[in-house]
Parts: sequence; C-alpha cells; structure tokens
Amino acid sequence: MAETSQQSDMATGLGLLLGIIAVLASVGTAASSYISFMGDHSESMQLFSGLALTVALIAGSLAIVAIHVYE
Repeated sequence: MAETSQQSDMATGLGLLLGIIAVLASVGTAASSYISFMGDHSESMQLFSGLALTVALIAGSLAIVAIHVYE
C-alpha cells in the first residue's frame, strides 16, 4: 500500500508572517530611539523602544521555531 505525504506551507507562511512582524518591530525600535534622542529624552519613548525590541526578538525566535517545526 502506497503512502503519500502531504507537505504543508505552514513553515513558509508562519516564518514569513513572524519575520515581517520582527522587521516592523525592529523599525519601531529604531524610530522610537531616534525620537527619544531628538525629542525631550522622555522615558515613555525608551519604554516603547524596549517593548518593540522584545516583540522583535520573540517574533524572530518564533519564526525560526515555526520553520523547523513545520519543515
């Protein structure tokens, strides 16, 4: 009896989605750091920069995990 294996595009889709989220969050990190530097050096922009960096790191890590899990 022949067995067929069906490949999923989940690795590509999730990897791409989470990669785009990571890139957008890293742009947010750079933008908020620049605004904090050029502006009034407020703590809120530094907090936003830290949160955006956290999102970028988590999304990038999950993108790599998704590619390996659904490979």
